[in-house]
Amino acid sequence: MTGQANRSLRVALGSAYGALFFALGIYMPFFPLWLTGQGLDPQEIGVALAVPLVTRLVATPLLGLLSDRLGRPKALLTALAAATLILISLLAFARTPQAIFLVLGLSAMVWNPSFQLLDAYATRQARAKRVDYGQSRLWGSTSFILANLAGGVVIAWTGEGIVVAMMLAGHAAFLATCVALPELPRPMRDGTSHLALPRARAALVVGILAAAMIQASHATLYAFGSMNWRAQGLSLTVIGMLWATGVLAEIVLFRFGTRVLRRLDPAALLAIGGGAAVLRFCLLSLDPPLLWLVPLQLLHGATFGATYLGLVELVARAVPEHRAATMQSLAGWTVSLAMAGASALSGVLFAAYGSDTFLGSAGLGGAGLAAALISHRLQPQRAGTGGKARAPS
Repeated sequence: MTGQANRSLRVALGSAYGALFFALGIYMPFFPLWLTGQGLDPQEIGVALAVPLVTRLVATPLLGLLSDRLGRPKALLTALAAATLILISLLAFARTPQAIFLVLGLSAMVWNPSFQLLDAYATRQARAKRVDYGQSRLWGSTSFILANLAGGVVIAWTGEGIVVAMMLAGHAAFLATCVALPELPRPMRDGTSHLALPRARAALVVGILAAAMIQASHATLYAFGSMNWRAQGLSLTVIGMLWATGVLAEIVLFRFGTRVLRRLDPAALLAIGGGAAVLRFCLLSLDPPLLWLVPLQLLHGATFGATYLGLVELVARAVPEHRAATMQSLAGWTVSLAMAGASALSGVLFAAYGSDTFLGSAGLGGAGLAAALISHRLQPQRAGTGGKARAPS
């Protein structure tokens, strides 16, 4: 690619992440308001939010495998974006809870796998030195914050009925950016895969499990953090600023992620995420004052950001290009499964133990730290059994 083509690719890829995460930034905080406006009771809202978690677990690994079999990741991303746009638009015509459940279940099967497939596409472009993965991905986090802020203003002005329309705007933009992305050439099948080494396979599996446990340690915070802080007397404005502080920290890490990975291998980055989770959630169990909460939210750059970047890079370095989408999707599937289990358990534990439940989160982070250290030691270059895998960026 020429320099101009690389610049166009960077703009298109950053825009794709921005559009994809804009829709998510509207969905996560505001979609339950739309469900309430449709007359769903709390139990039905719980089912509506749980159905996509189940159906995406079925679809994500299958679509990753399909992407690698087809060898046309841009084409599949575009098709999934179009299908998502069509299915989400059907929510405007869903009049019963059952119809809403059906639409949400089907849309999750084409929307949620796009996150891992876009990561696989981006890491392949990064491996070819055409983009910087972290600097592309940071636009997703930036857009997520902007969606939170813009969504709050617009919905307060117009009412919750605008939520689906704002999601559709994000999905339409994602479809447009997918069309603008260049197709990748079909990769050569690598007969000398790093994963031919048993230690390398073990390092990858243990590393994925480490990331899953560290990310699952956030479940209690995501579900009950705002509720807990509100009970401590913090205003909704302050709570919103605390969440934004965490996302800003991950943006900074993504901005300098490539430099970090020149000095630390992915398993070491996972270990940092696990260690930070132990510290963050142990202190959160003490119901700390606002003065402590700000630096604890800054640790989100490590607990989430370092873990996310470490996992994507771990898979990208270990897996040949013709299996990139399959393994990124399987890694995302593992994280989603762990998060779903931890989320279900967190409700029971928080009802019984309140903020002490964060000690369980710290335990998950500690288990992830231990697994990350094991993955680091299993890397074949440490044992002299193989060469160091080449970084994609």
